Amino acid sequence: RLRTVRLLVIMLSRWLRPSLLLFFLLESAESSLSADNATEDLQEVTLAAILPLTNTDYAWAWPRVAPALHQAVRRVNSDPWLLPGLKLQLVHGSSENRDGFCSDSIAPLVAVDIKLSHDPWAFIGPGCDYSSSPVARFTTHWDVPMVTAGARAIGFESYASVTNTGPTHKKLGEFGMRIQKTFGWRQHAMLIFSDKKDANDDRPCYFAVEGLYTLLGKSNITIRDHIIEADNVNYKSVVQAIRDNGRVVYLCCPWDIFRTLMVQFWREGVELEDYVFFFIDLFAEGLGGPGPVRPWYRGDQDDFAARYTFRSVKVLTYLEPQNPEYLQFVETLKNDAKEMFNLTIKDSLYNLIAGGFHDGVMMYSQALNETLSEQRGGPGAGGVHRPRGDVVTRRMWNRTFPGVMGLVEMDEFGDRQMDFAVWDMMDVESGEFQV
Repeated sequence: RLRTVRLLVIMLSRWLRPSLLLFFLLESAESSLSADNATEDLQEVTLAAILPLTNTDYAWAWPRVAPALHQAVRRVNSDPWLLPGLKLQLVHGSSENRDGFCSDSIAPLVAVDIKLSHDPWAFIGPGCDYSSSPVARFTTHWDVPMVTAGARAIGFESYASVTNTGPTHKKLGEFGMRIQKTFGWRQHAMLIFSDKKDANDDRPCYFAVEGLYTLLGKSNITIRDHIIEADNVNYKSVVQAIRDNGRVVYLCCPWDIFRTLMVQFWREGVELEDYVFFFIDLFAEGLGGPGPVRPWYRGDQDDFAARYTFRSVKVLTYLEPQNPEYLQFVETLKNDAKEMFNLTIKDSLYNLIAGGFHDGVMMYSQALNETLSEQRGGPGAGGVHRPRGDVVTRRMWNRTFPGVMGLVEMDEFGDRQMDFAVWDMMDVESGEFQV
């Protein structure tokens, strides 16, 4: 097997827009059926990844995801029966602006440039919602599959080209709906979220509660929503809004704001036995650290009140897989990220996103294989005939597929079924939370 890795840096021309630097990482991992099958005979299938280049605060940043994508490409190219006559090649373009944030103007420009220069068979990513939206419009127009494990907003279900092999807010909404039905809460719910309408903010809480708002609304549950301005929170006003409108409350905001809000309930003497608060922390960023999981603890004078009020709190997160394949995948991910980018990847739910991208490439390759097997002809003199994008996309929907995170179950709209965890205070004396 001959494997060639080429790093190509391309400076975009300074036309009627600011200069843009694209880093393209190209990999071909080739395998042959026999010694006579030269690597030059393999037709390239380009996958174009559009992901943030440097900002590893994003779970879908290139240094976090690239090792997983390369794992998948190597697996596909080393299997002589999966895509015979073909080899996958990765091309990367950054969706970041000059400040290192996802950009809804840069991402579509990168997509157009890669479409013209490489004519990819599929796009991988983007991840951020605002940068993914215009790319999804283009890929739908071009009839090119877009496979991502980001782009979690519920609005992407309207784009025919998008397949999501990661967690989505639509599935969070479905989970909330099951919670409501399980406990017989069929009439009312309240949504409280912080929102920062900043050019460099992807509004994660707004999009997270949008899934709940949409799905609960379809179940005829009356919803009240309340927006928190993170820089200027009137805690008394928020407490009053909850007392007036809700007993089942879903919240998404910074942890410190939520803790202060719960302490305010205690200060006002509100009895919380009739309330339940579901705090949305999907990547469990406030539940880490050594020792017991006590998200209320700060070591200050408010700890007593916080521990008392947090007895009415449940925390919603993604559920981390424990299957051996995923555990091995994460170890390989850590090693490759360190070697390729000198990035130390820690154990966290962020690694679900890398796993989702890996599974996306594998499932796309399988869908492409199935589509090509039904096509007449073969490699021949003209090579493999590229199939219609929508045909390949539909083969990824409404199916199951073995992935590194376990069985991939895709619904009829191209969204992956996702497991969630509910954390609860299991010991009121210590205040420790467990799943």
